[in-house]
Amino acid sequence: MTGKTMNILDTTYIGSVKAAFALCLALVCTPLLAQTNNYSALTQASQPQFVARLETPSAPDQGSLLGRTPAATMEYRIVSERINNRRFFKLIADAIAVNSDAKTLAKNATYISRSRSAVPVELQPNDAISFAFDGKNTVVMSLNGVQLASYQSADFFRMLLSTWVGEVPISSRFKREILGKETPPKDVADLFIASAPSAERKLAIAQALATPAPVEAVATTSVAAATAAVTSAPAAKIASVPTPQPKATKAPAPVSTPTPAAVKVETKPEPKVAVAPAAKAPVKTPEAKPSPTPVAKAETEKSKPASAPAVVAKPAPVELSEEEEARRLLLRQEYLKGLNRDINIQKHLPAAAFTRRAEGSVRLAIALDKNGKLLKVEVVEPSRYSMFNDQALEAVSNAQPFTPPPADLESDPFEFETTLYYDLPL
Repeated sequence: MTGKTMNILDTTYIGSVKAAFALCLALVCTPLLAQTNNYSALTQASQPQFVARLETPSAPDQGSLLGRTPAATMEYRIVSERINNRRFFKLIADAIAVNSDAKTLAKNATYISRSRSAVPVELQPNDAISFAFDGKNTVVMSLNGVQLASYQSADFFRMLLSTWVGEVPISSRFKREILGKETPPKDVADLFIASAPSAERKLAIAQALATPAPVEAVATTSVAAATAAVTSAPAAKIASVPTPQPKATKAPAPVSTPTPAAVKVETKPEPKVAVAPAAKAPVKTPEAKPSPTPVAKAETEKSKPASAPAVVAKPAPVELSEEEEARRLLLRQEYLKGLNRDINIQKHLPAAAFTRRAEGSVRLAIALDKNGKLLKVEVVEPSRYSMFNDQALEAVSNAQPFTPPPADLESDPFEFETTLYYDLPL
């Protein structure tokens, strides 16, 4: 073999080694650069409500997230016991409403109601809700790692992102931290890790998803019971409850009107029955017949709570069609925009803000009655400058009287949250 041939082989070998090394380096480094995690917590009245994590391929940017959205995951971990299903999704819906245009909201409003109905249990601390976007068009919603639903809408994920990083986020501090513009306290990331759902809770979610049919069947019958055309269906179920009462055959007579009196008499002297033998006298007389009836009635009373129709009937009023949910959300959007406009008209920068070059934001929780009367205004996320907190409360007070909530909305009371931003002019 000549020296020239050896040089060619050496060059080829070295080139292949470099290529292999570059490939290995890419494979090793890719996972390290594959994701960026930023954390924040929504705190109200000095108490964290939930801790959140935004996972993105690189450092998140507001423009790119809400424009050409990359593959990303939003995850909420419930911390406060005050967060239930209704409050959680109402918080999201209100933030979506004020950050989205009417056309986009109308197109995607049904996904909000679908997400709420997809949760099979009542939320509790340490539950983790996530929305994962594949960077194309699919959004997967999960609870404690168990998939609940899948949506084909990139706009829906952008609407969810807008609640964190939009023009009117749930919290300005939350927005800065989740975008990496401000470092959150160390205990926020620690709290996120500590709030992981337990294995028992994950199993409970999986079991609830595996057996949704009986709940839905009873719920639909309870709704159908209100309709005259379907009253016969629940009647058959009600008749099946007293059937396991063989003792009723011994005393058909007590079905008459004296039986309720017997129940009342038996309930009052119940502690005396153990002492006085008077209870034996009715056995000899013909009045002995009412004595077995309280037993039968006691059994029926025990059987009533066993069926627990009231518990099953609770979710029935919440059941609305997707079209109705979308219509109400659009109606709420218009009403909230009007309220925010009226309040912001009364907002102004205190004179001290100019001299101190101070800026800040204040988040308020407000409640109105059905006539628009102010019932409550509370600072849930104060500014570190008290002058902004005072001015925000003053702005709400001066914005009265408020327009009454639309009749179709939950308006007694009508509760919402808003954030006032105090920025110095450029």
